[in-house]
Amino acid sequence: MESEERALPEQETPAAEAESPLPAAAAPAESGEGQAPAEGWEEQAPAAQELPGTPLAQFALEQQLARGRRLLDEQLRIIESVDPAVKSLADLRTQPEFGHFDKLVKSGMTISDAYKLACFDRLGRQQAAAARQAAINDVRAKEHLAPVGGGQAAEDGLTDEIIRNYRQYNPRWTRAQIAAFHRSYKQGV
Repeated sequence: MESEERALPEQETPAAEAESPLPAAAAPAESGEGQAPAEGWEEQAPAAQELPGTPLAQFALEQQLARGRRLLDEQLRIIESVDPAVKSLADLRTQPEFGHFDKLVKSGMTISDAYKLACFDRLGRQQAAAARQAAINDVRAKEHLAPVGGGQAAEDGLTDEIIRNYRQYNPRWTRAQIAAFHRSYKQGV
């Protein structure tokens, strides 16, 4: 019988709390026993976060937007390293491959991967042209090392200016005669 009497008061307690207008977490805090006010806040936080317009919901939204901006900036930096002409989203929209790029992004690809895939052909042609121009520039950069006397030296080592100088004194000499004399002159010096 004692066990039945103990069971009855315990069963009545939850019913009394259910009728109370105060939340269960707030009741012990107000009576001064049990929980501290900070513990009650933790239980109420998810409900406050769900309500739009509350400071906590606004803070969460701002954090989410900031995270999105950082990710977008990172993706744009990757794209800019591949194609320096693209510096913003507006630049992406002006690309001829934007329709294909947009479909790839909507299918779930990252922005940088979608851009690389959509613009692969054009970017490949640009890189080939840049490599070709770099090779041309490299060859032209060594033109300042040409022999004194101007112009490129021929296979025999004679420039146009050297031939003009020899013909000034020997107008009837052929190039072969000038080359032979020049070689013997160089060996004697």
